[in-house]
Amino acid sequence: MTASLALYRIGTRLLEPLAPVLVRNRVKKGKENPARIGERFGRTPIARPTGPLIWMHGASVGESKLLLDLFDAVHEQRPDAHALVTTQTTTSADMIAAKLPANVIHQMAPVDGPGAVARFLRHWKPDAAVFAEGEIWPNMLLGLKRAGIPATLANARMTTKSLTNWNGRKPSARSIFSAFTFIGAADRQTADGLASAIDRPIPIIGNLKMAVSVKAPPADKVDTFRAAVGRPIVLAASTHPGEDEFALDAFAELRKTSRNALLVIVPRHPERGGAIVDLIRQRGLAPQQWSKDRTPPAATIDVLVADTIGELVFWYAAADSVYLGGATMPGIGGHNAIEPAQLGKRVFTGPHGFNFLETFNTLGVANALIIGKHTEELVAFWRSELTAKPQPIATDRLFAAFRAPFEQTVAAIVGSLPPAADNA
Repeated sequence: MTASLALYRIGTRLLEPLAPVLVRNRVKKGKENPARIGERFGRTPIARPTGPLIWMHGASVGESKLLLDLFDAVHEQRPDAHALVTTQTTTSADMIAAKLPANVIHQMAPVDGPGAVARFLRHWKPDAAVFAEGEIWPNMLLGLKRAGIPATLANARMTTKSLTNWNGRKPSARSIFSAFTFIGAADRQTADGLASAIDRPIPIIGNLKMAVSVKAPPADKVDTFRAAVGRPIVLAASTHPGEDEFALDAFAELRKTSRNALLVIVPRHPERGGAIVDLIRQRGLAPQQWSKDRTPPAATIDVLVADTIGELVFWYAAADSVYLGGATMPGIGGHNAIEPAQLGKRVFTGPHGFNFLETFNTLGVANALIIGKHTEELVAFWRSELTAKPQPIATDRLFAAFRAPFEQTVAAIVGSLPPAADNA
C-alpha cells in the first residue's frame, strides 16, 4: 500500500465515528432514508442469497439502470446468479425498488470507511463485483482486492480533472485499479488517461448506454394518455434550475402558433416539483403536479410537472417533441439522450454536454440530436417537430453497432464468476 493510500485509510478510520453525524444531517436534508441508515454502515437484516452473488455498485439513476441491464444479460447465461445493487442516492434507490427483479437485492452503499466496508463484505461475501463509470472508492476496492474478489469497471468515464488527479498519484492509481480484472472505457479520453496513470492498456469499449435496449412503455397506456390530452405535447426532460425557465420562455413563444400545446416538465430531481409549480404560477400559467394529481391534464392546464420517479420513458414516448436538460446551463455536463433516441424521438439539448460528447456527436451525425443555446432555437425545433413531421430516426441501424461492446462487458462479468455447480 502506498503512503497516500495508507494515510487515506488511517484518515477514514479516524473519521468513521463521525460518519453517523454526517448521515443524520443528510437525513434532515432529505438526502437519506432514515429507515436505511444501517445499510450505510454495512448493517442489514437481509440474508445473503445462496449461490453466486455479484455486487454491482453505481452512483445514481443512470448507472443503476445500466447495472440492471447488464445483470439481465448476465442472468441469461448464469440463471443461478444473484445481484446485490448498491447506490448512493435515494432517487436511484426508489427507481430500483419500483422495478426490483426477484433475483436482485438493493442496499444503500456503505460509506467508504474501513469498518463499514469490512462489515459489508463479511456479510455479503460477493463472488464478483461490478463498479459503474467513475465510482472509485479506495477502501471498497482495496477490500475486494484483499479478499481476492474479482472486479469489473464497466463503462468507465472520467473527467479531465479526475484523470489528471490519478496521473499525479500513479503508485496509488496502480494499487487501486489493480482490483479490476477488466476495465472497459466508454471513451478515448478515459482510456488514454487511465492507461497513462496505471501503466496498463485500457480497451475503448464505447458507451454501453448506447447499447442498452430501451423498453418502451405499453402502447395502449401511451395512446390512452395522448387521446385524453388531445393536443400537442412538448417535453422538457431532466431539467435543472435555469432550464425550467428556459423551457417556459420557449413555450410562451411556441403558444403564439400552437395555442393549445401542453408542456410537460420532468425535473431531474423530483423534489423540485413544488418550486417549479410556483414558478409556473408566477408566469400566469396553469400548472398540474403529477405527484398529486395523476389524471390526464384538462384543456385548462398549460404545464404538467411530472415530479415522480421511474416514468421518464413514458413521457418520452408520449411527447411529440423532446428538449433534454442538463446541457443548457453550464457545469452540469448533460444527460443521456439514448432513451428518447431509441424511442424514435429527435432530441434538442444545450451546448454544455461535456460528459456526453461522443454520444452527442454520434446522435448528431444521425440527425437524432440537435444542439442549440438560444430560446429561439428551441422554439424553432419544437415547431418543426410539431408541424413538419421529420423523417423517423432509423434507431435499429443506429444502435446495432453498439451491441458488441455490451456483450463483451457481459462476457467479462460472467467470466469473473465461479463455475456453475453443474459444470464444476
